[in-house]
Amino acid sequence: MSKQRLHLLRHGQTTAGKAYIGSTDVALTDLGRQQMRSSVEAYLNSGGNWDLVLSSPRQRCAAFARELAEQQSLPVQIIDNLAEYHFGDWEGKTAIEVMQQFPNALEAFWQDPEANPPTNAETLASFSRRIDQVIKQIKQQYAQQRVLVICHGGVMRYLLSAEKNQPISAMLNFPVEHGELLSING
Repeated sequence: MSKQRLHLLRHGQTTAGKAYIGSTDVALTDLGRQQMRSSVEAYLNSGGNWDLVLSSPRQRCAAFARELAEQQSLPVQIIDNLAEYHFGDWEGKTAIEVMQQFPNALEAFWQDPEANPPTNAETLASFSRRIDQVIKQIKQQYAQQRVLVICHGGVMRYLLSAEKNQPISAMLNFPVEHGELLSING
């Protein structure tokens, strides 16, 4: 029996620009929708397909998930625990704004995000437990299905670091572009 692969699709560019928007609910831009469509079309044109679409509840993921599921006649499920990392007091702020309002905090976060989280943010330990739990549930519940998970850069970075047996603090070393489609072992 072949090992299950989970396909992960990051949402595209959003109307928030370059702001940290973990739990902030913002829409996709036209470019953002096109980024996602391009990745999906390339995969489908290569002969790939899915049995099911799962999505974060944030509209930048869920709206596209519903649209894709309808176009492909697939079931879709919105899963709250697939939401992005919550950036606390950095929510809605750009990196420049964070650097101005919280001197040295962003640099410290980039060096060691586990030890230097944003004020009032979700801890990386809590975030990783939440993502581990939902991925375990997906793997068990949909073990025999080809699953597309539409989610966020932080979720994907964490899953890539975990797949490579890297500590959670290494997750920022895994770049994930807007609209990028990749797969991990199920």
